[in-house]
Amino acid sequence: MKGRLGHARVIAVIAGVGLAASIAVGLAPVGGARTATATTVGPPAATDAPASPRAPAPRIVVEPASFDFGTLRPARVVQKEFMLLNHGRADLLVDSIVSSCGCTAAKLETQVLKPGESTPLRIILTAPDEPGRLQKSVLVKSNDPAQPTLVVKILAVVVASPRPTAH
Repeated sequence: MKGRLGHARVIAVIAGVGLAASIAVGLAPVGGARTATATTVGPPAATDAPASPRAPAPRIVVEPASFDFGTLRPARVVQKEFMLLNHGRADLLVDSIVSSCGCTAAKLETQVLKPGESTPLRIILTAPDEPGRLQKSVLVKSNDPAQPTLVVKILAVVVASPRPTAH
């Protein structure tokens, strides 16, 4: 298709955000060839735009993060009260609490925490019959997008019960 090109053409481009940008393209014959010059005027590209502020979200925190019961005798039952907190800007919903074994149990008083609220998290450990170092975990699963599973660590050393001596 043959047609005559003018010396300048203005093309309006509509950006994805609804703003118009102008691109001036000048075409001039030079020795039988055509060269193009482009100038862009308008807003920065969408990738240069500042990030939108994050939506309010919950943020789960436990105090203390772990606990060492020290030295225990077999079958001894001990407990520790932790504090579960919502340091976020939206309601924290605790979906479930899972312990790493049958010797550890956890009880939570409230499953929904508003921003700034806290609730006790009671962890109960029954020392196993076998002596040795013990490391157990309680997993708190919630709607915190940054940390959907919070791990609370429990430590102890189980020592053998003293054997009765014959007199």
